[in-house]
Amino acid sequence: MTMKNILKEELELISLSRGEVSSLQKVAKDFIASLKNKGIKAYVGGSLAKGTLVRKKGKQDIDIFVVFDFSEDILKLESILKKIKLPGKLKKVHGSRDYFQIVCDSVLLEVIPVVKNRDPELAENVTDVSLSHVNYIGGVVKKNLKIADEIKLAKAFCRAQRCYGAESYVKGFSGYSLEVLVIYFGGFVKFLKGISKVRIIDPLKYFKSEREILSELNASKLVGPVVLIDPTYKYRNVTAGLGEETFVKFNMVAKEFLKSPSLMYFEQQPIDIEGMKNFAIEKKAKFVEIDLKTDRQEGDIAGTKMKRFLDFFISELARKQQIVLKKEFDYSGEGQVARGYLVVVENPEIELRGPPMGLDDAVEAFMKIKGKNVFKKKGYFWYKEKSGVAEVFKLVKKVEKEMGASGKLIIRPS
Repeated sequence: MTMKNILKEELELISLSRGEVSSLQKVAKDFIASLKNKGIKAYVGGSLAKGTLVRKKGKQDIDIFVVFDFSEDILKLESILKKIKLPGKLKKVHGSRDYFQIVCDSVLLEVIPVVKNRDPELAENVTDVSLSHVNYIGGVVKKNLKIADEIKLAKAFCRAQRCYGAESYVKGFSGYSLEVLVIYFGGFVKFLKGISKVRIIDPLKYFKSEREILSELNASKLVGPVVLIDPTYKYRNVTAGLGEETFVKFNMVAKEFLKSPSLMYFEQQPIDIEGMKNFAIEKKAKFVEIDLKTDRQEGDIAGTKMKRFLDFFISELARKQQIVLKKEFDYSGEGQVARGYLVVVENPEIELRGPPMGLDDAVEAFMKIKGKNVFKKKGYFWYKEKSGVAEVFKLVKKVEKEMGASGKLIIRPS
């Protein structure tokens, strides 16, 4: 199949019919009307409002932004929601600002409180500028309906490749960042071809040069592989949450897709466990699985806690001279369990450096602690220590409580 035919077929698979969109809009409209009866202003947001909604397996998300004049008024929202007739079950979600979900049969209403603001610089929370994002993207889409299809393809591709979502455990592209990028490059394929060639993108040319951007933006906003200036606020980097590792992975897959396009790239594939096992055998390494769990709120918080536990284990392996060749983290975004997969070249005994020769007091103390495993090399005293994957994991287990997540190590014979 040609690229054109593949994209056409994928678009048919991920696009909702007019009837389906109308049905979602009615759910949103009815809910907003019930809030209005309580004197609360609310608006449809997210992809539904922008015209960039992609079909999902399971429930479709509808973002509802509930607008308050002052942040203190947000505290009223929960009691109001409990008083009105809801189309589903109410659930409170903790985050940088708490929001609510209403779980219906086929729809998930995300009820997000925002504070009205005219100046993005004064926004108390990033969600407070979300309506300006809706207005910007929606305005572009109205003028160029075809760009909405290009955005849908980008979202479907990134979701399938586990590069979608600014959550800390993903560190991928947010939906808004993909919308801005596809608009900037002029299409999905152009985005795939162009994103690896740029470091700084200023779609509306707020700044005269890249040098000015680097001097004007706070250093914390310049961290990451791409700096994308928000069209609605010049001092915000839309891709600040994008991680280097995710970006490298995305570009590699994009290159493969452009070379040999296939619908397969739009379908999330399970992690290739057998491939990792075979790779471990080839490299005379160990294939390691880690069952992860947490008692924290499912979603971003749970995923982040478990991913940090896995990352800490990986960093400790490196510190203890174990070589990690491959790593994967598998979390669905739901529930409180996940799994990590590693391929590790194990070093069962490592050499660690102690004090330099000549520091008698330090050497004496060192000898008392380390005993018979001490030896001299290159002007220093050294000692040998038993190590390996299991030994390192014992150390990591000691900090489970502080990390808010725990793990169980499974080492498969290679």
